Amino acid sequence: MSNLAVLEGVLERITYSNEENGYTVARVDTGRGADLLTVVGSLLGAQPGESLRMEGRWASHPQYGKQFTVENYTTVLPATIQGIRRYLGSGLIKGIGPRIAERIVEHFGVDTLEIIEKEPKRLVEVPGLGPKRTKLIGAAWEEQKAIKEVMIFLQGVGVSTSIAVRIYKKYGDASISVVKNEPYRLAADVWGIGFLTADRIAQAVGIPHDSPDRAKAGLQYALSQSTDQGHCFLPEEQLISDAVKLLQVDTGLVIDCLAELAADDEGVVREKVPGPDGGEPVTAVYLVPFHRAELSLSAQLLRLLRAGEDRMSAFQDVVW
Repeated sequence: MSNLAVLEGVLERITYSNEENGYTVARVDTGRGADLLTVVGSLLGAQPGESLRMEGRWASHPQYGKQFTVENYTTVLPATIQGIRRYLGSGLIKGIGPRIAERIVEHFGVDTLEIIEKEPKRLVEVPGLGPKRTKLIGAAWEEQKAIKEVMIFLQGVGVSTSIAVRIYKKYGDASISVVKNEPYRLAADVWGIGFLTADRIAQAVGIPHDSPDRAKAGLQYALSQSTDQGHCFLPEEQLISDAVKLLQVDTGLVIDCLAELAADDEGVVREKVPGPDGGEPVTAVYLVPFHRAELSLSAQLLRLLRAGEDRMSAFQDVVW
């Protein structure tokens, strides 16, 4: 992280935002000169008017010129009247547009955000804001606050902003609970997070090194790694040996966890297959998708083998 550049500035406007992955193109005022800078990257939760501290890299785009690619960021709630007005009027909260933001800030001044946070019922003091709209504003503020809390927590355990966005999109308000209590779920559920990233997060939130969840995730990771070498399964003994080496835990724990994975059909299938060159049968362990693929393939081959000769009568004279 040490080679990342740091950029601080006020988010002036969001030019483009992708709701699915949090990718954003925005313009930032750094306070150095009149020109706004372009920043791109995952900025889920950031709103115009906020002061941002961004870590990332400078790049030059052939069409758009110099821009800053954000990898992580933290927000500082605006403290100035102008910042608060822009922050509230940015569309952050459903029900508040620029005109209503103007009225609220006019009424409460620099205390505006604290009022919304701690005494939202007082918003009815603002001309033109009835109880119904006041309630909507309070609920939307809580939702926005939840997103920020999740993002701050995830960044605190070493998750990059782009991965944090994916986690939030998957689990919403349950993100903190999942990351704290079941971090190895991330490897299975969230695209772009593998065992090694989940393991790093688990370490950061204090999951024990010899946790059964860690051993199970490690076994599945060892199997998925072997598929890169073209294997559909691994002999049980080899898998246990690979997992022990990877996880640096006792063999007994790995054996027990493999038995649990196979018994519950939680991602692995264990069955006897013929040994190499007709030798003794070996116990093979498959990831479920690969086991299904092999069954399907063999079933199709058998179907072709048992098909009647007239099935392709036009080709009967071909010597295959």
